[in-house]
Amino acid sequence: MKRIDTTQIVSPTSKQPFTGRSLAFLQDYDVEDKAAIIKALITTNLGSYSLTTGYIISGCVLSDSNKDITAGEIFYGGNFYEVTAVNGTTNPCCLVLTKTQDATADPLIFSDSVSKTVHNIFKFVATDATVGTHEGVNDILGTDLVSAYGAGKITFTRDAYTGTAIATQNTSSTTYVDLTNATYTTPNDGVTRDWKITGKSCIGFNNSVTETGGSLSIYCGSNVDESRFIVASTATYISNSQGTVVCQKILTSIAPNTVIKLQIKAATAGATSFDLNSFIVEEL
Repeated sequence: MKRIDTTQIVSPTSKQPFTGRSLAFLQDYDVEDKAAIIKALITTNLGSYSLTTGYIISGCVLSDSNKDITAGEIFYGGNFYEVTAVNGTTNPCCLVLTKTQDATADPLIFSDSVSKTVHNIFKFVATDATVGTHEGVNDILGTDLVSAYGAGKITFTRDAYTGTAIATQNTSSTTYVDLTNATYTTPNDGVTRDWKITGKSCIGFNNSVTETGGSLSIYCGSNVDESRFIVASTATYISNSQGTVVCQKILTSIAPNTVIKLQIKAATAGATSFDLNSFIVEEL
């Protein structure tokens, strides 16, 4: 920990000077403290940390065969940087460290009457350039960025209560139909990923002895997992009975721009209800 000792200031008999080196000392302290916290989080999430890896803190979503990237923030070489967006490049995007000045704070007139700019802003600017070195720091290919959050990052969650809710839905269809608002499309960024998918629903009857229950399923090109709540026969039907079902699946090597969703169907042609639904997508 770095601290400037202020206990020796005895004004007006002993005034402590604040030099350029003092200011650099404070800036270094601020950077080092933040870096220690971010490094600890990355190590906890990923199991290791490397100075030569660019870790995504937010944003930075690739698309169009890795040629486009959204704005965001990364942690690289022990420092935190903003990243500007780009689209329409020819090649996979390259992040180049670029220095600009704060126009409201610069220039300054020094004591020798010379005008100078000192308020530097460093950002990674996404470009179509080939990899090189700028401002003494190696450029980064967008495809080399790594999520700082690691396995089990919840990418998408939707339930009966929050956001665009999954409302109660009735169906008499005995073949699968989509559960409204329970659809996720994987990023169209050229990256193949693994996913953990979880779906839940309470399946109930709508006061008809012709109903025998229903099924909830995870769909990814086909129905890959299914849970059922089915009464053995109409003779055992109990009015307003309800059973909770959960389906879960690990999907490996899923291509970009793939639709994953929950689907429902009735066991027989009665109006079966699907209530208190939830849909969770986790990136592994």
